[in-house]
Amino acid sequence: MHIHHGLQKVANDWVPHCQNVCDTLNISIEIQYLNLTIEKSKSLEDVARKARYAAFSESLQENEVLLTAHHQNDQAETLLLQLFRGAGVQGLAAMSRITVFGLGKHARPLLNYSRQSLVAYAKENKLDFIEDPSNKDSAFDRNFLRNKIMPELRERWPSIDKTISRSASIQAETKQLLDEYAEQDLLSIQSSPADSDKLTLSKFQNFSSAKQKLLIRYWITVNGFNPPSEKKLKHIFSDVVNAGEDSQPLVEWEGVEIRRYQDKLYIMKPLQDHNIKQVIEWENPQAILNIASLDYSLTALSVFQYDENSPITVRFRQGGEKLYHHKRGVNISLKNFLQESDVPPWLRSRIPLIYSGETLIKVAGLE
Repeated sequence: MHIHHGLQKVANDWVPHCQNVCDTLNISIEIQYLNLTIEKSKSLEDVARKARYAAFSESLQENEVLLTAHHQNDQAETLLLQLFRGAGVQGLAAMSRITVFGLGKHARPLLNYSRQSLVAYAKENKLDFIEDPSNKDSAFDRNFLRNKIMPELRERWPSIDKTISRSASIQAETKQLLDEYAEQDLLSIQSSPADSDKLTLSKFQNFSSAKQKLLIRYWITVNGFNPPSEKKLKHIFSDVVNAGEDSQPLVEWEGVEIRRYQDKLYIMKPLQDHNIKQVIEWENPQAILNIASLDYSLTALSVFQYDENSPITVRFRQGGEKLYHHKRGVNISLKNFLQESDVPPWLRSRIPLIYSGETLIKVAGLE
């Protein structure tokens, strides 16, 4: 798979090069054009990397493996960059040899090989390869480290790439031990094994401050989200964990939201725009309607009473609704029903409401 980022004119020459190499080896190739635009406040390196890996992830099928050619020098640079950013064990573990990625895995089989040995191999075997000219631009952090700093360090310590890579391996082992340590305690503070996206705060706060930080980081990672910066981690504690039960605090970073409701801590993807005015006609009441964007399934209407002569519609909370509760045999306030059911405030206007004519007869997912 070749990613054309659309950031350099010379990159247009790389597409036929990759195509020719794959044709020669009788290997199929997928080419994706990203045509990125970089905002002034954003890092070109970071935006390009995230977009590239997003494209890889979307393309990867179940049980497939993405192989990338990261080598020992890359590993040393990554550890140092993480160190300069004030990273902890997870960052200093740098790049893993193999990780879960999308529906498959991501492997880096060349991490034990230096760049020099790979270049020597390519030349010896007359491999036709291209050097990205942007690698010489030391305005980028990694290139500055590669072109300016690492050569000086190698003069003093010739084996420094290998040594730093060994440190990354040690940090990776430490991270694995900490993950195993955190896994046991995490199970004890989750609402239930099925609710991995929720933590019970009253149990969580019984741990020491250091373990709380470990558990939060691990919890975020196992739920598939990017770890927070140290600054964001502090806000999670000051603004969310230690907030009052009656508050609705939120800490967010790219692709992640952490919220609190009563004694629960929630982690989720950012809420999408939602039109509470929409009305969805339900022509077949016996069908199962899925509204994927809301993460709710509406079960067959046969499980509750409805007027066969009235149209069935799906609507959303406007305020002031009343619900006939069949088990209780009384009309109750929808607001009170949602509160009694411990539905978090940010979801209350998003839960599908099933109407028979103008009568609210069912709230999706609640009894």
